[in-house]
Amino acid sequence: MDSEYLAESKTHVVTVMYAIPIALEAFSTGWRLWASATGPSGLGFAFDDYLMLFATLVAMVVCATGLVYGPPHGLGRHIEAVPEHDGDYIFSHFYDLAIAFTKLSILALYHRIFVTRKFRLIIIGTACFVCAWVAVMEVVLGFGCRPIQAWWGEAEGKCINKEAFTYFTNVTNMVTDMWVFMMPIPVILGLQTAREKKVILCLMFGIGLATCAISAARLTFVFGVASADFTWHEASLGILSAWEPCGAILCANLPQIFRHLVIIRDMLIAGVQSATNSGSAATAVSADRLGGYKGSLQHPDWAKLSHSDGLMGETSGTVTEVSAQKPPDAVIESDELRPGCIMVQRELLQTSEPDIEAAPVREVHVEETKE
Repeated sequence: MDSEYLAESKTHVVTVMYAIPIALEAFSTGWRLWASATGPSGLGFAFDDYLMLFATLVAMVVCATGLVYGPPHGLGRHIEAVPEHDGDYIFSHFYDLAIAFTKLSILALYHRIFVTRKFRLIIIGTACFVCAWVAVMEVVLGFGCRPIQAWWGEAEGKCINKEAFTYFTNVTNMVTDMWVFMMPIPVILGLQTAREKKVILCLMFGIGLATCAISAARLTFVFGVASADFTWHEASLGILSAWEPCGAILCANLPQIFRHLVIIRDMLIAGVQSATNSGSAATAVSADRLGGYKGSLQHPDWAKLSHSDGLMGETSGTVTEVSAQKPPDAVIESDELRPGCIMVQRELLQTSEPDIEAAPVREVHVEETKE
């Protein structure tokens, strides 16, 4: 081997591409948890928040493992120029857990906000499949070689076909990603709401399909696990394996911080308008449009979505669900308007419990006046 060949290195690129996801994952999930903790509902964290917190911690460990056992142990360099490499085995365990718990967090969010009974049964079935999938992955990794040191070439032994196993892992993971992110779209299309709102919801929940592109890209680098020069060829596979959980986490956190992003966007627009127009009229109008925004970002209190309008109450930054034994039939009307007052119309959903799916949905219009 000539010196130029042995000096080839991707270690700097690998180091940077392992470090960036740590910051993105911590920032995104931290924002989500802050939004949940400061939401107007006062309920604090939900089960899907705890699952996402765990998934984020594991995903950060994936990148940290890559930094510790990757470039220092030769990842990104030719095998002839490095000592024995054993980081791939440890990395794979955390990778499987990160992507599995990210999916479980998304499914838990679906179960919390979609109340259709059939859809919830599909969610539970999908969650069981994800749990079975990660269990199989861990068992195969644990018993894939005998002795286990043969996995990273430290000892002679008998191993499974690593290339076939990696292909199976990537294909099943990609198919599951597509299924999970497309699940709510038929339910959203059935909502009794404006088409624009349906499009926004579909984009919000379906944006995670972008992570399938990363899964597909990983398939083109699977050959690296069977290559004799695997420390060189697995560098790209390792980078994509770090970014795949990161992309899924960013997409899964989007519905929780979406209201914040809209508020920030509208504040920037209002700022530009107020800078180009004299007076504070533009700022006042923007504050009303933001639902009374007065300096603290409002977290969306997700309504339970069935076949009703799940984006109601957006002028106040929250969605209110009202349950009653017998919803009133009368429409409450406001008194005659006094001079200097404005009329505000609110819509409330009233449903009967416990069978929300079978109960009729009625809308009560409440009109009130404000000075």
